[in-house]
Amino acid sequence: MRGTILRGVSATLLFSTALSSVAYGQTTSTPVPANQPAPSGQTAAPATAQSFGTVYATEPVRRPSVALAQPGLTASPTDYGALLQTTAAATAPGGTGAATEVKVTPGGVTRQDIGGGYMILEQATKTRSTVTRDAIDKQSPTSNPYQMINLLPGVIQSSSDNTGLNGGNIRLRGFNSDHVGMTIEGMPVNDSGNYALYPQEYVDSENIQQISIAQGSPDLDSPHVGSAGGVINIYMRDPSKDAGAYASFSAGSDALLRSFTRIESGEINGVSAYVSYSKLSKDHWIGPGSDDREHIDFKAKWELSPGNTIRFAAIYNDALNNFYATPTKAQAGQPYSTWGYNTTPNTNNYYGYRVNPFKNLILSAPSNFTLNSNLKFDTIPYYWYGYGNGGGTFTLSESSFDFGNMKVRADLNGNGNTTDTIRYYNPSITETHRPGVINKFTYDYGNHQIVAGHWFEYAMHHQTNPYAALNANGTVADYFADAGGIRLTGGTCTRFNPILKTYDTATCPTGMLQRTRDFQTDTMTNMVFLGDTWKATDKLTVMYGAKQVWVNRTVDSNLPGGTEQSLYDTATLPTAGVRYKLDNDNTVFANFATSFRSPPNYTLTAAGVYIPNTTVPMEEGKSFEIGHRYQGSTFATSVTAFYGTFQNYQVSTNVYDDANTSQLVTVNAGDVINYGINAELGLRPIYNLRPYVSAELIRTEMLDNGIGAYGTRGGAKVNDYLRTSGKQLPGTPNYSFGFGLDYDDDHIIGNIGFKWIGSQYATFMNDETLDSFGRVDAMIGYRFDNFGWLKRPEIKLNIYNIANTDDLTGVYSIKNNAKTTTGVNGSTISSSAPTYYQGQGASFLVTFSTGL
Repeated sequence: MRGTILRGVSATLLFSTALSSVAYGQTTSTPVPANQPAPSGQTAAPATAQSFGTVYATEPVRRPSVALAQPGLTASPTDYGALLQTTAAATAPGGTGAATEVKVTPGGVTRQDIGGGYMILEQATKTRSTVTRDAIDKQSPTSNPYQMINLLPGVIQSSSDNTGLNGGNIRLRGFNSDHVGMTIEGMPVNDSGNYALYPQEYVDSENIQQISIAQGSPDLDSPHVGSAGGVINIYMRDPSKDAGAYASFSAGSDALLRSFTRIESGEINGVSAYVSYSKLSKDHWIGPGSDDREHIDFKAKWELSPGNTIRFAAIYNDALNNFYATPTKAQAGQPYSTWGYNTTPNTNNYYGYRVNPFKNLILSAPSNFTLNSNLKFDTIPYYWYGYGNGGGTFTLSESSFDFGNMKVRADLNGNGNTTDTIRYYNPSITETHRPGVINKFTYDYGNHQIVAGHWFEYAMHHQTNPYAALNANGTVADYFADAGGIRLTGGTCTRFNPILKTYDTATCPTGMLQRTRDFQTDTMTNMVFLGDTWKATDKLTVMYGAKQVWVNRTVDSNLPGGTEQSLYDTATLPTAGVRYKLDNDNTVFANFATSFRSPPNYTLTAAGVYIPNTTVPMEEGKSFEIGHRYQGSTFATSVTAFYGTFQNYQVSTNVYDDANTSQLVTVNAGDVINYGINAELGLRPIYNLRPYVSAELIRTEMLDNGIGAYGTRGGAKVNDYLRTSGKQLPGTPNYSFGFGLDYDDDHIIGNIGFKWIGSQYATFMNDETLDSFGRVDAMIGYRFDNFGWLKRPEIKLNIYNIANTDDLTGVYSIKNNAKTTTGVNGSTISSSAPTYYQGQGASFLVTFSTGL
């Protein structure tokens, strides 16, 4: 079957190539000038490349002073969420449309974007917020995408360190990051098995052009099967048409050192490219541990002819991080030594076992072709590879240990007896191969712009938990466990009988690598979509469409007792929206969208290899939005009211299996609703100041008692359900507020960012609360004039958490109940304490950067 699938991928890629060759000789009848808007659905690629390249202040160009969102059906990855290029004069009421020369720094700052780079002139029929290079460049170069969008409305971001090197978590409208889709250069980057995100692995901040988020639902052509909530789209900067280079060096708290270098080829026969390399090392701010990261970004652009462009991006990341300890609420007020990691090998909390070695490669070739004056073709062939683990050890008793559904007694260390208890390195290893392709046609027909497309992906996901010998001193010999694996060499074995619930004598496997899991997950996804953007009048635009998604997932367990389990989901997902221009400055919009989330792969492997759960239905969502935007000559606003209903909300919880052993499984928790208001306001430059304000009010509610839990009744172990009806989703504050203020007179630069997060529940029973907290970060610096071969060098000081607070910044591990409670069926359900991200106090980072 796998060969058939891969042949299908090849055929699709060949089809894309054939269309590319047809388009090669085509030219648009009217090329889009660099300072004019592109027609709906057409990417203003030449303008984007010139505007966003390495342009120095001594080389002023006609660059937009305002970023204006691309109209069209969706924020399609295949048009990069493209920005129309226009000027403040053209967009302001009464403006003449005359081009304005705007200087662009080597870091990509224009000093003109609304709200300091936290708003654009959005035209979508749904809620969407965007951060541009004007804001990204002012943040710390170590920042991950979660931190870059932290001030946007509805973003609830949590982390254990200020630099972003340990990832952290994000929630949008009540949904955790594994319910939120993310793309980079159009390709999906969520884990293909459990949909997790790892923001510290992605693009270096210097190479990110913009990040947009749709808080409520995916777009029509979004390539996601695990996104019942919103989406995050990351777009890399295009190569410059001019040869040159850019370099930066950073040093700061906790022995942080970082270097970054980017080399631009300039345009040669229509082809331009850049390659960058960064290296970072840092000690942990609390407890033992360090973070090390090497990273390479590459992007090339080939302009075949006007309207025909091939791009290719490659991202490689190699990191070795230690995890931060995450305390309970009671532990957080105690000395770190009582709850954190230590430096003593052969102990459970030894920091050297809490590691996250990971290597990943992302390849994407988003390209655009003009087939004729009315028909365009976009394609994104892509490939994702990842290999790494989350560390950990396990202490095995030779007298009895699990191997699949077997109990084994064996001499593992070869000392002639089976009475030893031995600690082994036991990492959870994942290796993923993930090819795919997205194709989209756009056809202009009168007042209609019709889009039709197809997404295909075949993800191969191999997960193991091998046992590997430690060094003699108890330290890890090989973080990837590629060597030193323990193999079974006989012994006595019994096999669990799920019918009689007994263990029967069985033949022991010989020569097999001892491991706690060995799963191969293959997921084939197909999606077709069709939509129309109808410009009914000069003021009224109507957008509607639908997509059909098919997900085929199989999981093979290679351990004794393991079988192949399969899951098939299909969903029909309509969407519709309307936008009406009241006048030049005021627009109202409304949107209806549907979404879904296929159960993650561990649904088919949880509760042991012999009782997998194949009955969890897919999560389905419906979202409604109505809003207003004001886009005037001085400021811009966006206010949206939203309401969402979600069926079959998926939750991981512990229940008893047939052997009365607690197992972590995924269950259908029932229906959930959310409703509230998002708002943001940004000002254009006033005396070089650009303020930005955002806010969200939200209420979530669980409507059912669907979360399973294990309890006791009459001295017996029983499965029960939590009384969650009417409770709010944990990790979701009822309100949040953001404020940013940017100053840039082309020499003195600075900004300040403040985020206030309301209190939030840490359990599904709402019986433990994380208090509200606020945080202030700031930057101050100076941008010099050209000096010799240095182009506009800058020095800046980023200060994190100026108030030096020690707040818990978010819920790390949500629990069912923090206090003993009574289940729906009357059993007593014991408590379990949630754990939290321990926020870092004040720290700093000094960065020197320059164009070359």
